[in-house]
Amino acid sequence: RRSLCLFAEQYDIDGARLRTAPYSISHTMYDMRRTSQDTPKKRTLVIIALLMILAIHAHLNLSIFTITKKSIKLENLDVYQLPSGLQEPPHMSDLDPNVLIQNGKKHIGDVHGEGLIHIGAWIFVTDADGLFLLIQRGPELVTCPNAWGIVGEHTTPDEEPIETAKRGISEELGDDLLDEIKSIQNLTETPQYLVFDWGHRVDRQLTYIWHAQLGKRHEDLHLVLDDEVANHKWLDMDKLKKQLRKEINGTHEVFCVPTETEYYVNMINTTKLPPER
Repeated sequence: RRSLCLFAEQYDIDGARLRTAPYSISHTMYDMRRTSQDTPKKRTLVIIALLMILAIHAHLNLSIFTITKKSIKLENLDVYQLPSGLQEPPHMSDLDPNVLIQNGKKHIGDVHGEGLIHIGAWIFVTDADGLFLLIQRGPELVTCPNAWGIVGEHTTPDEEPIETAKRGISEELGDDLLDEIKSIQNLTETPQYLVFDWGHRVDRQLTYIWHAQLGKRHEDLHLVLDDEVANHKWLDMDKLKKQLRKEINGTHEVFCVPTETEYYVNMINTTKLPPER
């Protein structure tokens, strides 16, 4: 039996080409062996149909056979600067967004490469039982490959903070989850100024920290993961805290930012919702 294999290019969030990955159609398209019902004419028609599919796929650059959905690449972000005379706040400190001075727009790769201030969101997602959703970053990503973390998203120009949070859930976990949100709220009164020096880039982000509680148990949820998400799992509060504490005292290879994640997890009061009727 023969199987058809297609290829789709993948990119990281900065727009850099990562790899060309094969996607196979596991179902046999047709049997090449001659049977009583198999005729040369039928085989010719099947081959022509397959060639047309491949031609359309190549022309439109479609990923119609992928299981996960393709990442949406952000091009430009609003960038900001601090007022003259105001020292840079320390990592994980409150910062009023009104003090920032907008300084145009830049490509997301330049924003990170030059360490410019931008705005984004972290979203802690819990199900109706209070279990936390963790997602594993893909192995192709430059920053924290294979590490576990939470949903994160950059704010696009003219986008409200709550819209960023909802878009992050939609893009990384699927549109269906937006309808399952029971409540979504800020964990801090003021967004947090976060600074991460990854060596290859510096990330200065004014970050809104959100907690989105879903109205269903995770077994009843339909997730459509972004193609930059390798895996996901659900943990209760105690197990999550134990794993974070172990990672903080260890090698920092399992979680991307364990210290910061633990700090904000401690602000969350998980409430088990009554089952839906």
